[in-house]
Amino acid sequence: MHRKLGLLLLILLFPMTLLAQDDWRDRKPRDPGDNDRDRHERERYESYRRDNSVELTPFGGYTWGGTIFARDSRLFRVDADVAPNPNLGISVGIPLGDNGMKLEFMATRQMSELETGSGLFGPSNELADIDVTYIHAGLQFPFAANRTATPFVVVSAGLANVDPDLAGVQAENRFSASAGVGVKVPLNRNLGLRLEGRGFFTALQNNNNDNCAFCDSFEDRNFYQGQVNLGLIFSF
Repeated sequence: MHRKLGLLLLILLFPMTLLAQDDWRDRKPRDPGDNDRDRHERERYESYRRDNSVELTPFGGYTWGGTIFARDSRLFRVDADVAPNPNLGISVGIPLGDNGMKLEFMATRQMSELETGSGLFGPSNELADIDVTYIHAGLQFPFAANRTATPFVVVSAGLANVDPDLAGVQAENRFSASAGVGVKVPLNRNLGLRLEGRGFFTALQNNNNDNCAFCDSFEDRNFYQGQVNLGLIFSF
């Protein structure tokens, strides 16, 4: 009985809450000089609405790092580095509750080359093209948010697809994780900028497939990359 009564109260209160928010959103200050409270309430509501909306963010950036060690693979007899190159991607943030935290889905791709170098400032030798794609799901945690900027921490996990362009070598899907920090800056009610830096970890584990790119690893199985991105946020 108590549960049914509580559910009924929630059903009745929910549309009332929506109506109250709409009234707050549409209210206009009568006199900016005498309406500090109204202005503060409106700014607070706009900040709340922005932080708890769905965000679609296409982004571009720059990715560096990533080494495939000769002792951990059958690709080459020398260590091969992924050349720094631009990347493109997209993320979708879905609000969880009313505290600004979001469930985030992210995909990003870097098209680059595997190369060997001859030391600091020395010439590099290109061995093959390689594409690195990350498909992750994670959480975005805002902190110290205000009406001009929202800094955040993001963590995620998923798959990394490492695909060297070599005859007889298959692309590998491996477990991957990432963590980063960033800031979101609103431009207006539905647009904003997002700047972030993120680090990626990918485990290159053993595999019994004779055609696999990364086999017989025994010590350093890890593949690390860094990434900086700038995106345009569409909020709705």
